[in-house]
Order: sequence, then structure tokens, then C-alpha cells
Amino acid sequence: MSVMQRTAKNTTLLSSPEVARILGVNVATVKRWTDAGKLKCVKTAGGHRKFSMKQLAAFAKTHEKYAQRLSLVPLENAAERQLSQEILEADFEALVPVVLENAIACNQEKVQMILNSSYMVHQDLAVFYDDLLTPVLHRIGQMWIDGELTVSEEHLASQVIRDSIVRLQDVVNHADYKGKSFVITMSEELHDIAAKMTQHILEQNGYKVLFSGPQTPVMDAEKIFTSFSPDRVYLSSAYNEDVESAQKELEELVYLCKKYGTDLYAGGGGLNQLELSHLTDDIHFLFSFRETSTTC
Repeated sequence: MSVMQRTAKNTTLLSSPEVARILGVNVATVKRWTDAGKLKCVKTAGGHRKFSMKQLAAFAKTHEKYAQRLSLVPLENAAERQLSQEILEADFEALVPVVLENAIACNQEKVQMILNSSYMVHQDLAVFYDDLLTPVLHRIGQMWIDGELTVSEEHLASQVIRDSIVRLQDVVNHADYKGKSFVITMSEELHDIAAKMTQHILEQNGYKVLFSGPQTPVMDAEKIFTSFSPDRVYLSSAYNEDVESAQKELEELVYLCKKYGTDLYAGGGGLNQLELSHLTDDIHFLFSFRETSTTC
């Protein structure tokens, strides 16, 4: 199994030579860093150093010099060298078609590698959620609308993206505890990817998050306020099949947040279908994942 295949799985431990190649240094330097406590590792019963992706990400965050030349891509041909350069330069415009193509082909490994590498180099989920994954998801949806993808192909491609961002959390390092957040979608919502991305940004910034998952009735949410006591609520709404029902759910959520003194943040294209003029003082509207990150 190649290093790319193993790092895409996140849970696989890497050897000192593999870490040295990824960071662009020699094995002796890796040993010196671990002895000095700069690079965390685990030791096997035989005394061998092993490293997790999360430990590499933590090192990259505090050593920008090495993060800027980090490579999880094998670099075995011109295409891979080009891909590595695009990741290092945060050339998301060039990366969008690569991720799109591999998501449609259900190449989970390649998508995971690009996400892991992008995070480890740049350490900001909101940036590549906005500039890489959001355009990819929009293109997948548009291709379905245009008849270029079947329903099954659209679902599978979207699921590859969802699975990749979930697995990415094994790499992400979290800030110190700040509070509790509740992330919810409308009960008719079929996709929860944007909500999952919101959850991960909050967790990266130190929030303990309760995520409702799709198709959770907002009308039953009061139990969450009494048992979990969130400091803030984030509503993600992509599209509403039943606008009247969604309006009622939003009104109920506003009522609950006011009743329990909880800040309400909301974003997504589905909000454009609703009447919001009388709620502008009760909701903090978000238009990007960068804005979500700034609320933390």
C-alpha cells in the first residue's frame, strides 16, 4: 500500500522515513525533532517511532516553513507534481475540476489525499470549504440538473465528498473549549454536507457540537435546549421542498432561541425561499464558511 493510500485512511501510522519524505527532510532530522518534543510520535514495543496524520498536522501548524513544502502526493509523474504544486499554492481554481472528476469517479482515496494535504498545508477549513468544496458541490448539483449525471451518480459523488470531510476530522486539531453549539437542518433536508462542514469548523475552533443530522424535526428541538444547553444554534438550509413547513420550522427555532437566550446563525440557499424580513433582528445570517469561522 502506497503512502498516499495509507495517509488517505488517516488512522494508519507512518514510519520515520515516510514522514521524512512528506516533510522534505532526512530521517535524522525527524529523530532529532521527536527527541526534542517538536514532533509528537508513538513508539512501538520494539522502540520504532510511528506518526499519525494528526501529529503531522499539529507539527505543520507550528512550523510553517515545512508546511509550505509538505507533500502527501507521490510525485511519480508530471501530473502528480503539478497536483502537489497546486495544493501548496492553494490554487483551488485548478483543484476544483480534479476533485470533481475524482468524486464522480468515486475515487475516495484521491479526494481524501487532496483534502488532507490542503488542510495540513493551510490549516484553515473555512478557506478550502469555500474555495474548493463548495464549487465542487455546486457543479455536481448543476450537472444533475443539466442531465449530465443520473440521480445515483449525483448521490455517489456527493457521498464521496461527505465521507472525505468526515474522515478529515481525524487530522484536524481543535482549539481549547469555548462552549456548546447545536447544528441542525430543516426536517425535509436531504443533504447535510454543509451542516457537517459547519460542525467541523466549530469543532476546530473549540466548540463541543451536537449535530442533529438530516430530517430531524425542528418542532422537537426544545429537548435539545433543555438537555444540551447550547450557547448557539446553526441552521443550514440548502433547499426546501415544502416552503410552508420550512417557514414554520424557522419560526419555531427563532422562538426557542429567544426563549432560552441562544444566538441563532443561519445560512444556505434555502433561506432565500422564506420570508425573513420580520426576523432580521433574531438571526445572524451567514453567507460563507469564512463568516461561520469568524463567529467563533
